[in-house]
This record gives sequence, structure tokens and C-alpha cells, in this order.
Amino acid sequence: MKLLRYIANSWGNLGTIALLSKAWERYVIDRKRFRSGIYRTVPDIAIRCAIPSENQKVFASEAGRPFRICYLTHCFFPDKSGGTERFVLNLAKEQQRAGNDVRIITLGKRDIHCYHHRVQNILYENFEYEGLPVTQLRYQRTPRGLYYDAFLDEEPSMAAFAQIILDEYHFDLIHAAYPQPFAAFLKVCRMQKVPYLVTTTDFNVMCHYSTLVNKSGQFCISSNKGAQCRKDCKTYGLKDPLKRYQKASELLWGAGYITAPSEFVARVLAPEFDKLPILVVPHGISKDFHPTCNRIQTRRFVYAGTLSGLKGVHLLLEAFHKISGNDLILDIYGDGDAKYISQLKALAKGDSRIVFHGGISNSEIAQVYQNSDCVIVPSIWFETYNFVLREALACGCLVVASEIGAMPEAMAEGRNGFLFPVGNVTALQEAIEKAIGFDWNLYLQASFPRISDEAARYEALYRKLLTGEKFHAENQRHYSGI
Repeated sequence: MKLLRYIANSWGNLGTIALLSKAWERYVIDRKRFRSGIYRTVPDIAIRCAIPSENQKVFASEAGRPFRICYLTHCFFPDKSGGTERFVLNLAKEQQRAGNDVRIITLGKRDIHCYHHRVQNILYENFEYEGLPVTQLRYQRTPRGLYYDAFLDEEPSMAAFAQIILDEYHFDLIHAAYPQPFAAFLKVCRMQKVPYLVTTTDFNVMCHYSTLVNKSGQFCISSNKGAQCRKDCKTYGLKDPLKRYQKASELLWGAGYITAPSEFVARVLAPEFDKLPILVVPHGISKDFHPTCNRIQTRRFVYAGTLSGLKGVHLLLEAFHKISGNDLILDIYGDGDAKYISQLKALAKGDSRIVFHGGISNSEIAQVYQNSDCVIVPSIWFETYNFVLREALACGCLVVASEIGAMPEAMAEGRNGFLFPVGNVTALQEAIEKAIGFDWNLYLQASFPRISDEAARYEALYRKLLTGEKFHAENQRHYSGI
């Protein structure tokens, strides 16, 4: 019955053709894109772009008057809890503690009867989540391509919604943590000279799949201004990839500041948009994540996160099976697609060392890391930041991680973790065996910015933005790409 209600709600939201297209992408195309057994060459992005160090020196400014901030994100708690959602939650809470007024605006897919306000084709509802004001909206019938595919900056309902919201709340600035579905909202901001900042938490501004993996399952680090997307990754929701690139570029260059959580993301995106100036502002790690013991051996391993093929959990189970040692334990925490979880449990069958715990709350995860020795992150796609890896390191764990995306820049190879080539089960096995034999006297404790540090850097940017100071004009002449 629950599945039928979900299908009926999705059909009402998307329509028949769009719903069938999404189902085809998820159950056919994505399975091909992320199939196991395929050899993927990871592109070297190190030489794509130089990120000058002076562009990353953002210091906290002196306190000024409180201001009104609107955060835009594609999803939010309690409906979804991923990395972008955590970033917005943490940052909004810190700004609220600092005395600023905040509101989060997010898309939703709840039943149509859950929304009691309407603007043209948009339904919306206000509520609070952990003390934060939230406005969740959904379309009565979603425009083609709104979810991830297209930048619909002329969409009339979103423009009308933006006008009502701006008139009601008089925001001083907008912080778009996921700008794509809000293209029309941000265009209204540009027209009314409401300043906005964009944080690129993934690659959606250049890739409608957000993953930089094409339909053949190969990595792709340039859209070639949309031409490569048109050639390799046609989809129902995206009529014109060239126009998508143009609209994304207008949105980005219209921002006062653009930030990324890692150097990796900045190096990929900057040259894609004509040497776009991007500030690297790492996500903050909660103070809950800290070492509580001195480890002397590596016996308890952990995987924590979404259980999906993208995360490579099946590769971890294959590798762990090949390692001897009855005193080893692999704890698996997380939820995901029921069919994939069944496949994982079938892979783990007969190995009592592997324990599935299901989902776990954010308040419990720090203790899991503190009671473990090594956390494994076997992702097969570009991680733009990865909270799990950094939180585990902050707790004093070893990490074993795929050598891809933003993960290597957080580690000291051989001192607090080991890297292995993406998707290589044998190399993953060898990396785990290195962790088992690790001499803990050599461990190097990692240090990361705290959530309060991240919030202070963003508050400094907000204040600069409100004085009319923009990163594009201020620093573009200093920016150099290769």
C-alpha cells in the first residue's frame, strides 16, 4: 500500500512520461553506469586548474548588525539526510546562534494534501526542524527537467514564488547550497539586486547526473560547454545541454561568491566555466568527533553511510571475505535500496564477522567511530567532500578509501590511512591488510575546521557581500588557470 501511494504521488507530481523516464534512468541507465566489473580510468584533475592560495584566505569579520539569510537546497531534513542537508543544517544553526534570522527553502515530494499554500503551480508549507524555519515546496505538476536536468530560469511559478518570498521576508542575502532547481528564483534575485552566494556541493552545475559518470559508466570531467553531454548523455528531462550550460554559467557568474567544500571540486568546476573564481571553504566537523582512546591494534572495521552501488559496499564485502582472522569485525551501518541490501546480505552470508546494524542517527555515529579502529570508504565515484572519512579521522581512526575525488586531500597516506585504486577488490583487500598490520605508534592525528570555523568564514563572506564587495570583481585578476 505504501509503495502504491508513493507511485501515485510521483505520477501526480511528474506525469506519466517524466515518471517513466526517471524509472528508466534509475533502473536501467544507472545500473549500466555503475555496474561492477567495468574498468574505469580516473582522470587526473591536478593540472586542470591552479587554485591560488590567496583566494582561500577568508577570515572572520567583526560582528555587525544581524541579517536575514535564506538557504536554498534541493532536499532537507526530515525527508532526506545527505551531505548537502547536513551542511545546510549545521550552517543555519550556527548563523541562528549568532543572532541572524535564517530560513531554509527546499523542494519536497510529500503528498499534495500536506501543503496549504499555493502560488500558481507551486504548493508550499512552513514548518520547523530543530528550531529552524523551513519552507518546503512542491509543484502540483513538476516542469520537465526541474529535478537535476535543466536550469529553468524562466519558469513562471518559481519566479512568482520567489517574488512572494522576497516581499514577505525581506532577506538580505540568499545562500544557494543547491542552485539548479532554483534558477528562476535566483534570476529574480539578480533582477532585484538581492545578493546571493552559491556553494557547489556536487557537480550538478556542469553535469545533469551530478556524478561525472556518463551513460557508458566512464568518468567525464568536462561537459565541453554542453556538447559532451549532448553526445553521451541524452535524457528526457534535458532538451538542450548547450542551453543548460549557458544558463548555469549565467547563474554562477551572477553570484557574489562561489564556494566549494574541497580543492578537488574547485579544480574541476573552475576551468569548466572560463576560470570561474571559487573559494574553498571546507565543511566543518562537529566537536562530537574527537579521539577518546589510544588504539594499539586494528581489529574492528566500519562502513557507515548509504548502502548503494555508488558507495562500493559490495566491493568491500568481496575484499573482506578474502582476509583471514576470526578476531576481525566489519560493522555496517546505513540504509538504502532494499534490493541492494538483500544482495549485500547474500554476499555476507556465512561470514559471522560481518554485522548489519541498519540506519543510525547522527547523534550516535561519533561513538561508533570512537569504538572502532578503521573506517572504510570504498566509493566508486567522485566524492566531493565525504563527511564520514573526515569524521572518522577526527575520532582518531585509520581510514581505507578509494583514491578518488576529495578523499586523498584529507589523508596522510601510510600515517592515518591507506588509498586504493577505485573498484579494485584486490587492492582494497591489500589496503585493509595494511591497516591490520599498522603500527599505531606512527599514527598522525588529523585536524579539520569545526562547524563554528566554517560558519565564521561564511559570515565573513556574507558581510563582504552586503557591503557590495564581490569575489568575482575583487579576485578575478589574481586567478590563473592552466
